[in-house]
Amino acid sequence: MWGRAALVICLVAACGGGATVVAPSSGPEAAGDGGAASGPVDAAPPEKPFAGSALEATQLIGAAVDAKSSEVQKCVEDYRQRKNLPRQRVEVSLGIDQEGRLLGATLKKAKPDPTLSECIQKALAGAPFPRSHSGVISVTKIYEEIEQ
Repeated sequence: MWGRAALVICLVAACGGGATVVAPSSGPEAAGDGGAASGPVDAAPPEKPFAGSALEATQLIGAAVDAKSSEVQKCVEDYRQRKNLPRQRVEVSLGIDQEGRLLGATLKKAKPDPTLSECIQKALAGAPFPRSHSGVISVTKIYEEIEQ
């Protein structure tokens, strides 16, 4: 059984002059469901929440990823098993555009792993990432084993 994974969120707004905001992902955050969509039933996706600031975007993105944490953790565990790195710290960088679409998921500071990237993208499909005026937002999630 894998230990608890520690998660850290780091936000870099492409249009924000390189400002970095770090927010711990411990504790419940407001999930970004925002209520029922009021549109026609014909395949219109639910409206995404709007983030008015970089901090709010960080919180909403963190909550959206945390809501799918078990699926993402399975991807990380599979990666560790395939690479024979059972306790390796894994840093995953996610790109979210200003419309709240996941652009991609890549390993940070490691060789690209298309299998891991595809798995994480599938795990986060449909996550309610926020819209914002911040341009492309890069969020890094860190998965590491904590000894108890």
